[in-house]
Formats: sequence, C-alpha cells, structure tokens
Amino acid sequence: MNLKTRLAIFFSVIALFGVIVLYVLEFQWFQNSFEVQRLVTGAVTVGIFVGILFGLVFQKKGNDLVEKMQIWTACLIVPVLLMPLFASLTNRLFATQAVPTEVQFWEEKAYTLNRYGVLKGDKVDTVGYFIFVIKDGEMMRLENETPVFPTAKQGDTVNISIRKGMWGIEFVEMGN
Repeated sequence: MNLKTRLAIFFSVIALFGVIVLYVLEFQWFQNSFEVQRLVTGAVTVGIFVGILFGLVFQKKGNDLVEKMQIWTACLIVPVLLMPLFASLTNRLFATQAVPTEVQFWEEKAYTLNRYGVLKGDKVDTVGYFIFVIKDGEMMRLENETPVFPTAKQGDTVNISIRKGMWGIEFVEMGN
C-alpha cells in the first residue's frame, strides 16, 4: 500500500468517527425539536436527490456492472446518512434568538440507564429528566440533564425558550 492510499484510509476513518461523534452530540437537539420528523424526511429526500446526481456523475468511472453498482450504492447511502445531521446542524446553528414561550406543564420524570437491570437494594442514579409539556394542544417530551421545573404541578403554565431554526423547525433550548 502506498502513502496516498494509507492517508486516504486514515482520513476516512477520522471522518467516520467525526460523523459518529457529531450525530451523538446532535441527538439531544433531535429530542428537543418540534416536527423533527419533517426535518429528517426532508433531509433524506434531499439526500436521495444528491445521491442520484452524484451517481449519474460518477458512474462513468466504473468499468463493469459491479463497479457501477458499488458507485451507485455509495452515492446513495452516504448523502442519505449525512443529510439529517447536516440539516439539524444548520437548522440549529443559524436559528433566530430564543423566545420565551408559555406552555402547559404536564410532568417531569427522572430516568435511569442501567444495561444489566436494577437489583433489589441497589442505588439507582438518575441520568436525566423527561419533561412533558403541552404546546398548541400537542404533548411534547423534552429531555434535560437536570430538573427544569421541580416545583411545577400538572396544568401550571411555564416558560420555555424556543428558537426557530434556519429550516423553520422550532427547538427548545434547555439549560443544563
């Protein structure tokens, strides 16, 4: 293997880990977004069109049917996997200022994560909190590391900070 191939492999692995890290960090924002399905569906649709365009351009580099199928597969899968991340990042990074919005508080529940289950008598550590609120007649589950409304009761009106993203998808800015 020559140096050029080794460098290409090295940077490809670094890019793959970078994408994984960005997705993991972005999951919190997916959790706290309104209409996230619309954002992801639109991003996947754009990814399919981008993949088709790349496939049409790069298929000429394939010598036989197998190589052309490999090119088409890569050209379709990579944009479809990357577009939701790109859409969420751009939606959030180019968002408007936060606007305090009144919503109806429903409940706040602590949750834990334990891969092996909880044995009787074990101390269970809280990992985060699910906050359930009602906005415009729809219930929304938000997530935060600490309790946000510890004294609120079901039906109380509380304020949350909502930002409108570049793609029109609103998300809640939770303070940790």
